[in-house]
Amino acid sequence: MVVYLPDEIEQLDPADDLTLLGTAGFGSEVLCADFPCELAMEVMGKLDEVSAMALAKALAELASVPLENGLPFRDGQILTNVSLPLFPRFSMVMLIDWDSVYGFRFPAPVTDVGLLRVVPLFAVEADFVESSTDRHGGYRALINRGMIPADPEREPAL
Repeated sequence: MVVYLPDEIEQLDPADDLTLLGTAGFGSEVLCADFPCELAMEVMGKLDEVSAMALAKALAELASVPLENGLPFRDGQILTNVSLPLFPRFSMVMLIDWDSVYGFRFPAPVTDVGLLRVVPLFAVEADFVESSTDRHGGYRALINRGMIPADPEREPAL
């Protein structure tokens, strides 16, 4: 598990005050059917150690699911009954290529490994994405409506 904590300068700008959490080591496993990847997510603000560790553990457990049941995740998939510390009002998440336009990939020697972003969703947002002809387009529409995926206090974008 990797945790990125923002430095003091980044914390001065609320838009940059994010903590990035991600798995490390799952890229060599069949975590996603679409491409080798790690799971990652952002949370607004600087997390205390207990919160960061709880969310990191939940992320690692989520990444273990396809390895245990033999059913790899898919880019654009929506998972139900997901419990993430710091995001108690959300029971669904969308898994989406971190950069669906250019396709984020790590630098050498693991250039084939990408990031599958874990985005907490409200049920109404998940329904909206699932009713879209293109799930990535549905996700981008939520972003355009003001959805801030890293904000655990946010309201539904619809």
